[in-house]
Amino acid sequence: MGRREAPLDPGAGPVQRFAHELRQLRHEADGITYREMSRKANYSVTALSRAAGGEQLASLAVVLAYVGACGGDVGEWERRWHAAAEETVEQGRADDSESPYQGLARFEPSDHERFFGRSTLIAAVSELTEKRRFTAVFGPSGSGKSSLLRAGLVPALRAGGTGLAAIRILTPGEHPLRTHANALIPKAGTGDTLLVVDQFEEVFTLCRDTAERFGFIDRLLSAAEPGSRLRVVVAVRADFYSRCAEHRSLADALTDAAMLVGPMTSAELRETIVGPAQAAGLIVERELTARLVAEVEGAPGGLPLLSHALRETWRRRRGRALTMAAYEASGGVHGAIARTAEETFAELSEERRELARLILLRLITPGEDSPDTRRPIDRTELDFGAPTEVAFVVERLARARLLTLNDDTVDLAHEALISGWPRLSGWVEEGRERLRAHRRLTEAAHAWHDLGQDQGGLYRGTRLATAEEHFAGSDELVALTVREREFLAASRTARAGEHRRRRVGVSVFAVVMVLALIAGVIAWQQTRVSDRRQVEAEARRIASVAEGMRSSDPKLAMRLSVAAWRLAEMPETRAAVLGAVTQREQDVLRIPVVDRDVGERHLTPYGRAFVSVERDRNRIESWDLRDPSRRSSHPGPGRLMNGDAYQLSPDGRTLVLAQPNGLVLWDVRAGRVSGRLAIDGLHDAVFSSDGRTLAVERSERTVEIWDMTRRRRVAQIVAPQGEKDWEAMILSPEGRRLALCSSENPLRIWDLASRKRVALPWGGKPASQVFCGERDFEFLPGGRTVAFINGRDIHRWDLESGRELPLITAQQALMSLRLSEDGKFIAASTVDSGELLLWRLDSPHSPVLRHALVNQDVADFAVDIEAGALRFRSSSEAAIRSLSLGPVATSQWRTERDTTQKLTLDGQTLTSLTTKGTLGNQIGLLETGSRKSMVATGEMCPQNLGEDQPAETAEPAQQSAGICYDAAVFSADGRRIAYGNMDSGRFSIWDVEARRRISYVQTTHTNPHGTGGPLVQDLALSANGHHLYTIRSDDKATLEIWDLRKPGHARKTAAIAGVRGDLLAPRHDTAELVTSAGDIIDTESGRVEPRTLDDSDAQALLFSPTGTYLAVGDVQGRVTVWDGALRRKLAELSSTPSTTAHYAGYGITALAFSPDEEILAVADGAGSVQLWHVATQSHLGSSLPTPGDPAFSVAFSADGHTLYTAGLHTGLHTYDIHPQRLADTVCQRAGSGLTRAEWKTRLPNLPYRTTC
Repeated sequence: MGRREAPLDPGAGPVQRFAHELRQLRHEADGITYREMSRKANYSVTALSRAAGGEQLASLAVVLAYVGACGGDVGEWERRWHAAAEETVEQGRADDSESPYQGLARFEPSDHERFFGRSTLIAAVSELTEKRRFTAVFGPSGSGKSSLLRAGLVPALRAGGTGLAAIRILTPGEHPLRTHANALIPKAGTGDTLLVVDQFEEVFTLCRDTAERFGFIDRLLSAAEPGSRLRVVVAVRADFYSRCAEHRSLADALTDAAMLVGPMTSAELRETIVGPAQAAGLIVERELTARLVAEVEGAPGGLPLLSHALRETWRRRRGRALTMAAYEASGGVHGAIARTAEETFAELSEERRELARLILLRLITPGEDSPDTRRPIDRTELDFGAPTEVAFVVERLARARLLTLNDDTVDLAHEALISGWPRLSGWVEEGRERLRAHRRLTEAAHAWHDLGQDQGGLYRGTRLATAEEHFAGSDELVALTVREREFLAASRTARAGEHRRRRVGVSVFAVVMVLALIAGVIAWQQTRVSDRRQVEAEARRIASVAEGMRSSDPKLAMRLSVAAWRLAEMPETRAAVLGAVTQREQDVLRIPVVDRDVGERHLTPYGRAFVSVERDRNRIESWDLRDPSRRSSHPGPGRLMNGDAYQLSPDGRTLVLAQPNGLVLWDVRAGRVSGRLAIDGLHDAVFSSDGRTLAVERSERTVEIWDMTRRRRVAQIVAPQGEKDWEAMILSPEGRRLALCSSENPLRIWDLASRKRVALPWGGKPASQVFCGERDFEFLPGGRTVAFINGRDIHRWDLESGRELPLITAQQALMSLRLSEDGKFIAASTVDSGELLLWRLDSPHSPVLRHALVNQDVADFAVDIEAGALRFRSSSEAAIRSLSLGPVATSQWRTERDTTQKLTLDGQTLTSLTTKGTLGNQIGLLETGSRKSMVATGEMCPQNLGEDQPAETAEPAQQSAGICYDAAVFSADGRRIAYGNMDSGRFSIWDVEARRRISYVQTTHTNPHGTGGPLVQDLALSANGHHLYTIRSDDKATLEIWDLRKPGHARKTAAIAGVRGDLLAPRHDTAELVTSAGDIIDTESGRVEPRTLDDSDAQALLFSPTGTYLAVGDVQGRVTVWDGALRRKLAELSSTPSTTAHYAGYGITALAFSPDEEILAVADGAGSVQLWHVATQSHLGSSLPTPGDPAFSVAFSADGHTLYTAGLHTGLHTYDIHPQRLADTVCQRAGSGLTRAEWKTRLPNLPYRTTC
């Protein structure tokens, strides 16, 4: 007989009342025993009896299991549970004690007694600060940098007797030099002054004045100068690391004085969770601590989410205990912020909600292909509403800890609020372009005010038109401050005055006569002009809207882009069409929302379908992701268990479901049960990639192997004594091997035929640190090779040969692997869900695809190589996103790369130095239009080196490994090509039309250091191919000029010593050439005119066709554009927008100007090719869809409508960039143009027209 339950008092509070109601439910179910309930619910007797014990509110999952076992209404009892949870919160609010957790707010120095988990890092940064006078601390948003410095470093230094005269903390703001001038001056006395600069990235996001930005940085760097009494520590978001390279001295200072704040270890997380509670006399349930550690470990940006969830859990605590039930009521790590924000928002009236929206958006700076950042503002900037109403909303948001108030400033509590609250991130995404325009307007209005409202500071032309487009109506004007509205009004007044002044100069008589004669014509023309301007304005507006919707609604963004181009052919609309062609985002499938606790959702292993299991409704739905209109929905097989045993077969046809009496095999297409497996005590299940084998983990630390063709068990693996429960498992593709891991025994592999453990070849190497996540390790095709994640690396070991294959390395810590079905690609996501990466397994040196996730995360992803798509599901939204792989999936990839690829300036001919095994490499020519291939030389290097130098007399460098030719250049007219070897300095000159060699050149080896480097640094041909220029890399840095006009005999006509720079760029219209250091050399007279290009790291140099511009690309991925005389820097273009911050340091590999010099194509080492509009310094769309192979040569066709690129692995690639044909391509990709309904919504002021 069971033990009698303790009596309950329903009037004692919500917990006992709820427990009493649960007991009543069990009584109404004929007094079902707890043991019988346990069998039905798959929860222990103890857990179920405690749910009705009345000591604390049980977790929602346990309560629903209890109710289900008693035959109760699960939906009704879920509502009851939430009501009871909220009532416990109200009781807790009566307790006025202070929370031991900060929530979203950062820790301040006064909070150091509650700051736990960072002792090791505090000691490290303290030591670095003492050794270096300038120190930088990098870390992702949410990694705790600010708290580390404020509540860790500062108190430690104060307590350590360091002799500092003062410690000052500041954030840069919009005007760092002006605002903090006094703080940059050390305090009088003998000791040093420590300056802690928090949120250093504000110098890039808020300070728009480059001179002030660099001035502020210079003042900080002065701390490292001899005699300085200033010490500086800066905290920088990791995604702004590449921006630091914009300041050369700052980049140099960071080489040995930077520290990375990584994710906390599990022990540190436990200390962070339990420490503050213990200090406040509270306890945290062990189960809750374990769950929090599991959910946050390895996520660098998870600390503010954790802190907020703990604070909300504390508000819902039961007595002195922080319980699992209180945690689930808060919404959990990933839902607490959204829950708090939504509750606060719901309490406001409609008018105040709109005010809240305007206030919150004003506190955000939208990212330029980087995460959005917060923007602290002065309270005076909130004058766009009634002061009392604004003050009420600000105070309410601050009380909910969503905002922080400091003196006269207002700020978001943390950037995690932007991504953690779907409503706010939706506002930002929906109005991203308008928000950018608003930030520019605010800056311009402030500058105008600071200039004493000078007329020269007003908006004019395009800038005024753009502002009017975004803020034309009364609804939009409400969002503006008084100063911003005055600025816009003054700009309009100035424009009207200019129009009037133009008219004054016209003779009255002439005006009268003209008006009398052509009044009707003018009226007609004015109407047409007015109509055209209206259409152009609408085209600009929807082009801007399309840009902001590329992620949220890719198909609609494509259709809007085409509509913008069809309305008006302008640079802005051309950019929109290019953006639609180049956007990775192909489609978004929105999934109806179901409760996380009662639903399971899965992508099929290769991303072809998506399956949703709704336990509460007993319903199973599936979507064909290649054709989302094909959706099926069927009643499920009955009651399903909680847990992880929901697995899809690789072909997506069979779903394994767990029921209390065993496994159900569900036919997804037919919507019916296709079989059962008699297995109990189930924890997990996984298929082999061929779908023929199923591994099932049972509760007794036992794995059973089932043959799915015969539906019978064929093997069983039992954990040795002393080993912990396994946490993840995978089968090899054909089901021959099983890999298992746990947190203490990371990776074990069994041979299923022999039932024996496989000896692992890596021994004591880093495999012992393998992350034991569900998909952190995989078998590669064939099953003999296993791949696993270790930090930033993917290791691959051949289990049969014991050999480690080449390492795959990323710039950030990785998690979760996925293979493509053909076994050629492997994908991974970064730990902070900031990026998705894809590598080719046969060329793993760098990713062939990188996709930055802005305000998104990844819960699951898969590679659908047949459809050319990478699909992922976010945990923060109910949606499946499809990214187009483009040429990555379709291009022919050669494992052996060419030595060099070069295109002629008009792109008509491509030359390749193609490797031919051990024989060397061969020169080949290709006509790009016809793709007709011609072997140009007919010779194989090193067998035939020249007419008077047989192979056996060649230098050793030429005879080694078959690499002889490593350089090739065309003349501007494309008629001649020079190719050869830079080490030996020997080059052949080839006549392309005659298809024969006409001469050769041998530079003189005068390098006193022998073979310390290549003899020649660079070479170039004159525009007509009559002269060859080489820079010899000896101590004199000599430019040699060779006359090639006499066939068979090249004659050196000049040697100009002391030339600066190691790259050459010949002008196409004169006899001048320029070096990468800025020397302008007249090759006819030998005169050298030195200039300065401000970049010693240049690695690409090119004049525009008429010599109007010179483009210089450097090793950091930046491009500067100069006037042809090198007197003025006209533009500085940052890395390609589609390249994330972690890869922005890849150098520029090739440049090309369009024939009209309006567009510059830029290729970089990350495999990106970006088009820039030179005049406006704006990028045209995203990076072009490339195969992921870095392009080492790019060229436009003569008409400018085609772009050619050449990669060392993939050869020639062609892009049609004619706007009209691009629009047609976008129509095909989007499936259709705007419908009438979409047109009416998006373009209500214009009559409908067909766009596709």
